[in-house]
Amino acid sequence: MNLVKIIKKNWVLGLLGGAYLIIYLWQNQIGNFLAQKSMQALIGGAVYQGWLGLVDYLSAHVLFCLVPAFFIAGAINSLIDSQSILKYLSGKTKKWLAYLIAVTTGFLIEVCSCTILPLFAGIWKKGAGLGIAITLLYAGPAFNIVTILFTGQRIGWGFSFVRFALSVIFAILVGLIMELVFGNGREDKSLQVTTQDTNKLKGAKNVWFWGTMLAILVVGTAPISSNLRYILIFPLVLIQLIMTFSWLSKEKRSAWWDETIKFVSQIVPLLLVGVFLAATITNLIPKEQFQALASQNNLLTNFIAVMFGALAYFPALVEVPIAENFMKLGMNQGPLMAYMLADPVLSLQGLLVIRKLIGTKKMLVYAGSIVVLTTLAGYFYGLIG
Repeated sequence: MNLVKIIKKNWVLGLLGGAYLIIYLWQNQIGNFLAQKSMQALIGGAVYQGWLGLVDYLSAHVLFCLVPAFFIAGAINSLIDSQSILKYLSGKTKKWLAYLIAVTTGFLIEVCSCTILPLFAGIWKKGAGLGIAITLLYAGPAFNIVTILFTGQRIGWGFSFVRFALSVIFAILVGLIMELVFGNGREDKSLQVTTQDTNKLKGAKNVWFWGTMLAILVVGTAPISSNLRYILIFPLVLIQLIMTFSWLSKEKRSAWWDETIKFVSQIVPLLLVGVFLAATITNLIPKEQFQALASQNNLLTNFIAVMFGALAYFPALVEVPIAENFMKLGMNQGPLMAYMLADPVLSLQGLLVIRKLIGTKKMLVYAGSIVVLTTLAGYFYGLIG
């Protein structure tokens, strides 16, 4: 036990020592290998693709996707008292009702696996039960009305229905697995319980305030043209600003801003590192061999499809045209289903953030559950599809 503690405490030193040993023993061999023109081209191309992936992510996601999500997360943590969250999303709520609310919320919003992270962080920090929060984390990017329609139009309606049904089942099942393994998943010190706020927004003001904020997120992530998005979103932002400065005190606005910045500083650095690594790794995947394997339906090909979905991060809904291209290239229906089930909910950058929010063990169980479920689902769908 003491050895384990020593390793955990000094793992960085061990990592540096191992790196030094490798360099000392094999520096010439590694240097000669990397000096080859083919390797330099490969590594240079991978780094370039990582840069392009980072640029694309910043230009496509931050302004209209992540910024509204961070403000919603900050508002949840600063403007809503813990009892309101615990009333519906804690372990004290009837389980069937809490999971139904989490799944329904996920169905109503169109977000990617990164945009859902601030929302998950907000309700988790505020006291939501682990299983229920995980269900929302899974459901948000996994399925919604736009995904169902888009998948049906491009891939097939039977395929779309099965994908939707499996996603709903897996969202609940992964949440239940997490709850079974970890219980409520938190120590008492991680739960910030606040007293009832007598000055909070009520009635129509509450509906308008939160409804407008959610509308900004929905419009920002909707698959519409940029011109239409600007036309719709600027009036909503203006209305939100007017309500914020008219209805909230200076103290509440300051608390909201502080919580939003806290989430940004906690999540954004890991997201950027993850996006860069995901794009870099994706460029190193041998595409011809991948396509040859994908034409078969076995556990290995389904596992590879799931891993590809986890590493090759794409914005929300982009997995559909990618899957359509795979289908045209001859991908079997089984791996195709496995890929489409895994891609929206698994991403390298997402897992880095989830690890920071709930810990390594919980992150591994969460990711492992998804990998196993989606791999098996793809395999059996391929047998009967």
